[in-house]
This record gives sequence, C-alpha cells and structure tokens, in this order.
Amino acid sequence: MSKKAIHNYLFTAMLLLSGAAIGENMVLAPPGFIAQTVTRDVAEYTAQEQDLMAAIKAKENQPNLLLADDFEVWTGQGSDWQSKSEWLQTIQQQSNFTIRNLSVRLMDDFAVVSFSLETVQGRHNKHSTQFIVDLWRKSTNKLSVRYVSDLSPSNSSSLSRQDKKI
Repeated sequence: MSKKAIHNYLFTAMLLLSGAAIGENMVLAPPGFIAQTVTRDVAEYTAQEQDLMAAIKAKENQPNLLLADDFEVWTGQGSDWQSKSEWLQTIQQQSNFTIRNLSVRLMDDFAVVSFSLETVQGRHNKHSTQFIVDLWRKSTNKLSVRYVSDLSPSNSSSLSRQDKKI
C-alpha cells in the first residue's frame, strides 16, 4: 500500500469515527417539532410580569408602581370587571404563580402580552389556570388593562364582582 493510500484510509477512518462520536451525542427532535427561541420582547415582558407577581406575592406597595392609575381587570364572564384596588385585594390571596407560553405583540405605544397563569390560592392550595391578556403602555412601562379568562375545570372565576345596589 502506498503512503498516499494509507493517508486516505486514515483520513476516511477519522471522519467516520468523528461522525459517529458526534452522532452519539445528538438528540433528534420529534417530527413536527419547532424549536422556540425567546425574543428580546418576550424576555423583557416576562421579567415585568414576574416582577409584578413577585411584588404582589410579597404584599408590597410596589405593584402600584407597575399599574396605571386607571388600571382595571376584565373577566370572560359577562361584563365583570375590577378596579386596581379590588384586584390587588383579590390577587394577594394567591401564593404561587407560574407564567407559561408568554407572547408579545408590539403596537405603537402598547405591548399586548398574552400568557397562561397558573396559581395556587388560599389555605387549601386551590390550583387554577387562567389565560391572561395584558396591555402594557411602553412609554410609561405600566400595565393598563388585564383581561382574564378562567381555564380551570371548575370554571369559577375568583375575579367576579358583586354589584352593589344603591
């Protein structure tokens, strides 16, 4: 065997062995799988939503710094809504929060942020899942409006408001 043939043989063997070693460590995605990357906007608004939830959980006054003066919450049940003070009283009963599947759409001075919010509430650790759509004003960095739709099997909303007769 010539020296050139030996070099070619060794080079081919090295390529095959290195390919096999790389292939061992590769994990193939299932068919139809799309890898998701976090955009700058998703990272920014995930941090803002987590800051808001952390301030609420700590029962600090800081949520007021992240909420617009005319902030209100609307629910999927009819035309139920809550003011900022009513919502803060209700939401402070929840102890654990998990944000999932957050997405952001930017529109002029607003960011429309949607996500699933999983919560644990009260002494009995009642679990619930809600679909949230938040409208953040970019110029003030404050949450203006929140729309909440309950996804829990019981479909009972803790945000419903009792209208008072005058």
